[in-house]
Amino acid sequence: MRLPVIFRTSVFQLTILYVVLFGVSVATLGWFIYRSTVGYLEDQTDEVIQAEINGLEEQFNQRGLPGLIQIIEERGAQTSDERFAYMLIDASFLAVDGSYRELAGNLRFWPAGPSVVREWIEFAVRGQTPDSPSVPVRALILPIGQSSYRILVGREIRELEQINERFVRALTLGLGLTMLLALGGGLALAYSAQRRVAALNRTTRRIIAGDLSQRVPVEGAHDEHAELALSVNAMLDQIESLMSGLRHVGDSIAHDLRGPLTRLRTRLELLSEEEAPSREQVAECLDQADRLLATFNALLRIARIETGAYRRAFEAVDLGAIATDVADLYQATADDKLVELRRRIIDNAHVFGDRELLAQALTNLLDNALKYTPAGGHIDIELRRKPDRLDLIVADSGPGVPAEARERVLQRFARLDESRSSPGSGLGLALVRAVADQHDARLTLTDNAPGLRVTLSLPANRA
Repeated sequence: MRLPVIFRTSVFQLTILYVVLFGVSVATLGWFIYRSTVGYLEDQTDEVIQAEINGLEEQFNQRGLPGLIQIIEERGAQTSDERFAYMLIDASFLAVDGSYRELAGNLRFWPAGPSVVREWIEFAVRGQTPDSPSVPVRALILPIGQSSYRILVGREIRELEQINERFVRALTLGLGLTMLLALGGGLALAYSAQRRVAALNRTTRRIIAGDLSQRVPVEGAHDEHAELALSVNAMLDQIESLMSGLRHVGDSIAHDLRGPLTRLRTRLELLSEEEAPSREQVAECLDQADRLLATFNALLRIARIETGAYRRAFEAVDLGAIATDVADLYQATADDKLVELRRRIIDNAHVFGDRELLAQALTNLLDNALKYTPAGGHIDIELRRKPDRLDLIVADSGPGVPAEARERVLQRFARLDESRSSPGSGLGLALVRAVADQHDARLTLTDNAPGLRVTLSLPANRA
């Protein structure tokens, strides 16, 4: 028979273990307090009895047996509440046939056996009337001098027994109530944890079934369960985004590569019908093939960047030197297009990253800027220093990107409708975004009025 789910939760099992450990601890502490308290009261009783016996021995040594009998009778008569018990006997025949001769005292019988001497005993004494309850007495038996006389001095311990009973009852009830409350709290915690885990399981089963829109409900304060739910929801958001991006990439690959592949196949089919194809026709086919290879290489490069394969080679690099080298590389192209390439680059701008990836990102940004900036326009390359960051800015005076399309152009194969006729695969800004994510950088697109302003903000001086 399987236990209910709540009893099989780890929280409930840990609670049971805690209840057992707590119960043992409380019981041990209670027993220590009990023994300390009751033991102290017993010691006090024994000291009083021992002091009384010492006094009687002094009387025997000073006044002899008649004086001892007299003092015992007097004290027995004075103890009307029977708090003390006395008995003096002649034990000559006690060891032989169990008989003895009572000499003095307020007890009706000798409670000990023949051989009991110098030992503590406890017994019950019935009251004056038959209906009176028995009274517990603790006593000590000692021989008197070198004779066969023995004396028993005891003291009523009714109050001590009552304290003992109440203490044990309070300890038992308190321990039981404590463990019951702890068990109830454990059940409540287990139910709460099981309910939240069940919600997480329901959500994951729906996601496994294909519904990626499901999210784990976040309940109550920001405890560990809420933090787990938030983390799982963030992971699900990322997975949904990646799956959406994967579907978009598949659609884009099918859409953007179908045309070049169709043209390449048509061209090759025509060339197969000719006896001597021209160099220009072959070069055109090779150009189409190179574009296709460039697209796939860009996709592979983005995928490799996103896996973090380059992070193992990160080191301190001078972003200013990288920007200067890339600007020098594109200066001639800008001059040919009659575009002014303006620079404002600071020195000693160090970041922690990969030189090749940062140069590739800046190259892609300049490629886009040169592609869309008309003749007579300008492109600004600027490197600014902030307290804890370095901002690499590429701004052009081209047509720009509408605000509602700026997030979309950062995705793979995303191209604006008006730029479909221009060469390109729509992977340039997607690669820049992948490089930015790997360097913990912020990539923002804003209006340059006119044109587009792209800012890559990287953490400075990271090692």
